[in-house]
Amino acid sequence: MNFRQNALNRQKKPSKNYIFYILVIVIILGFSVKYKYDNFPTETEIKESRSIIIKKGDTFSTLGEKIPEFNSIFYKLYIRFNPPSFELKEGSYKIEKGKNIIETIESLKKTAPLTNNVTILEGWNIYDIDKTLASKGLISEGEYINYVTSSEKIVALKQFFPFLDLNLESLEGYLYPDTYSVDSATFKINNFVIMQLEEFEKKVYEKLFKDKHDNKTIYDVINLASIVEKEESITENKATVAGILKKRLNAGWQIGADATVCYAFKLPTKECTPKKVLEYLYEKNDYNTRQKKGLPKTPIGNPSYETIEATLNDKKTEYWYYLHDLSGKIYYGKTDAEHEANKKNFMNKK
Repeated sequence: MNFRQNALNRQKKPSKNYIFYILVIVIILGFSVKYKYDNFPTETEIKESRSIIIKKGDTFSTLGEKIPEFNSIFYKLYIRFNPPSFELKEGSYKIEKGKNIIETIESLKKTAPLTNNVTILEGWNIYDIDKTLASKGLISEGEYINYVTSSEKIVALKQFFPFLDLNLESLEGYLYPDTYSVDSATFKINNFVIMQLEEFEKKVYEKLFKDKHDNKTIYDVINLASIVEKEESITENKATVAGILKKRLNAGWQIGADATVCYAFKLPTKECTPKKVLEYLYEKNDYNTRQKKGLPKTPIGNPSYETIEATLNDKKTEYWYYLHDLSGKIYYGKTDAEHEANKKNFMNKK
């Protein structure tokens, strides 16, 4: 055997040191996995409180789809070797922040009432509603938005609600704000949307619009009312604000409402902060009435009966301008000079 063959044989044989290091690494990894598995049930905590809905067919093995902390190989191993002594029942469950895996599984013994109250506040938009339904475990985020902006779904609903007989891009504006009682285990988006439309029909359409106004007029009133809802919270001031905005609209002015600035960016109401308004103020799009003339492309929220009525029967005044101080008190101006003076004197007043 020549020196080349000897050298080749030496290369083929792993050194003893190499094998030793591999064994050490395997042992360390093994201990790490064992430690993680042993401590996973007690050391892994729920990071955020949430509600979940257990439906027929759900098992402990599939809970990772509803509880992110359970979406782990260690959880699957734990459940396999430590199966709970009870079966999951259909219902609504509260998952509490700070509880570990064992405590959370134990809490699933007790189901909450299947009836769930869902409160939709005045002025909320479809992004608010979607987020609320998701936080209660009734839907996955985005499902409600997809439904109420689906042209196919809107067309199907027109046969039941004649006021929808327009070329609508979404149901925004018609999704009446109220408190709705729903069955958590059988919740379906289409049923919830129908409930909202029925409330709009009963509380708004039949009282204010039926046999009096065409659908386009109704839509324009709702569109403007959705702005008034966000611009003014005091009921007795809403008709005046509506009158000012309507006067600007009819005069060919920009409506100039800060409340419209965020909508194009699909933000829930709470996320449309003064900082965000300032950030998007000069963005040109179909909603920002600080940059465009006319109404937004769609309503920017879902107004209450009181606001829609105030917008329909707006108050005629000499005012063209208004602003609020930091406490929310409103100040009107007849001229640009008056408005500028109000800015100087009241805008930063508490």
